[in-house]
Amino acid sequence: MEAIWLPLTFWIFASNITFHAARNELSIAKAVFKSHFCCLHRTEGVSGIKYKKMSELPKLLQDRFFDLSVDMLCIAHFSGYFLKINAAWEKTLGFTAEELQSKRMFEFVHPDDRERSLEQNLIVRSGGQALGFENRYLCKDGSYRWFRWNATADIDHQLIYSVARDITESKRAEEERERLVYELQTALSEVKELREILPICMYCKSIRNDQNYWQTVEIYISNHTKAQLSHGICPNCYKTVFKPQLDAQEPL
Repeated sequence: MEAIWLPLTFWIFASNITFHAARNELSIAKAVFKSHFCCLHRTEGVSGIKYKKMSELPKLLQDRFFDLSVDMLCIAHFSGYFLKINAAWEKTLGFTAEELQSKRMFEFVHPDDRERSLEQNLIVRSGGQALGFENRYLCKDGSYRWFRWNATADIDHQLIYSVARDITESKRAEEERERLVYELQTALSEVKELREILPICMYCKSIRNDQNYWQTVEIYISNHTKAQLSHGICPNCYKTVFKPQLDAQEPL
């Protein structure tokens, strides 16, 4: 029996040592990580490399997210002035941050969109949210770009946090698509009208319209289509009608 217990006791003792050793190694690893890897980010400074401590990392990441965002981020006061904007604003509109912060934001809004924007701003300041709100903002070159906004307010501090996305190109594509659809619908309507049976005079070739009035072919087509007619002489009419009349005229 002692022969069995001796190896078993030694194994338990060895395992216990191994477990405590692993715990000690883990503690040592944590200490090394804290002492050597507390600087997770570094920036180039005038005097060389400056390290950021872990305690500073959350603010650093927030600032970097704000600065590097491709969308336009801003913090505005209830008074209507931008307090903080990211670099995407200057890239999109051409105005500097100082120029954008020197005036109330509504002065950059297209006049046709200003009233709607003021109403939406009031809703946000009253505790609501702006979700997918669209308006046009002035660029430094005088043009306007379409923005789509999402915004919410911090009423206690009278601040509005907003994200704006430039949707100008998609707006242009949408307008072009609507124009093509309208032209197609108009063309189909005209084809439908022209496919109907038209009562036409066998002598003068006038056409009777829906109001039972007789009109020339030119007038009827102009009233029912967008076609523009130009007048000329076909070869057969020139030979049989126009040239004999021309030859019959006495020379001056």
